Amino acid sequence: MPISAADLSDGARNAVLAGMVKRASTRGFATPKLSFAHSDHRDDLRLCAPHRIALLRLNTLRRLIRPNNGAKAPASIELPALDSVVTILGWRFLIYDRNDALEPIAAAHAVLTDHGDYRLAELNEGPYVTSSLNALQAPSVREAISSSIDDGNSCEPMLLLAPAIYFAGLWIRYQDSQKDFILPMDSNLLPAFRDVKPAQLLAVLFQASLAVPTDSATAG
Repeated sequence: MPISAADLSDGARNAVLAGMVKRASTRGFATPKLSFAHSDHRDDLRLCAPHRIALLRLNTLRRLIRPNNGAKAPASIELPALDSVVTILGWRFLIYDRNDALEPIAAAHAVLTDHGDYRLAELNEGPYVTSSLNALQAPSVREAISSSIDDGNSCEPMLLLAPAIYFAGLWIRYQDSQKDFILPMDSNLLPAFRDVKPAQLLAVLFQASLAVPTDSATAG
């Protein structure tokens, strides 16, 4: 999957590879697929489909709904640009075993440290690993990537997460934000793998955020 709007950092890839080697040589992998693959053919693990991670925090949603402690109904909110309310966390890679390359076995996250370099933050085998592949292979995404190469209006696939309200989607982010769309990766809040515009998504996420207890320990 080509990256157009943001060049992949070699530092992110190298940090993941080095982190995996260190983890394997110390405490090992806690996840079963990675543990099995590494023990049998450690040199055949590959990092593929690099994409950045965009985080939408619960406290950000709440500030938009209740600016200056004055509550607003979601319908009366002037929706901001999605770009303006997310935090870019770093890079995510899908991990494949070259001996069984039909689908990824795990995902790895690389995040920036306070010193400006990358470190391996997380390895997981959760449901969004396969869902990410399905989203990247969706016809609308493939068409967007192909068209952006032809017409010069580049776009970038990003993983959009709002963890406090259990949302994950693939955000196709263009230089011209009017063309942006998101594919939800499950049907928790919206139909899975059906394109939705950022304004539609934000309205749904605003509403869902109201159901999260105000004393929640997480900021999303």
